Amino acid sequence: MVKNLLLWLVIAAVLLSVFNNFNMQSQTEQVGYSELIQEIQSEQVKKVVVDGLTISGERYDGTRFETIRPMVEDPKLIDDLLEHNVEVVGRKPEQQSVWTQLLVASFPIL
Repeated sequence: MVKNLLLWLVIAAVLLSVFNNFNMQSQTEQVGYSELIQEIQSEQVKKVVVDGLTISGERYDGTRFETIRPMVEDPKLIDDLLEHNVEVVGRKPEQQSVWTQLLVASFPIL
């Protein structure tokens, strides 16, 4: 009886997690890099988060967006963001734990 209840709780938690993940993705609009630049220059963008090549953010109307910046450095982007009073947030790249690094390094030995 307890195992059955525990199993159903785990299934419910997994389904809820999957549903929330899909729901969050559907609320974020994918935009092109050029479109993002135009929106910044027309002062529609409130905040951006730069995470490697991914730029996500929020417009003044509350909608969220995400784009992938080109592999080319664009120093004018930061100037445009600051010139149009966009809040800029950077994210530190995630680092692997020591245990993960050891596991990956020892994998060829195994």
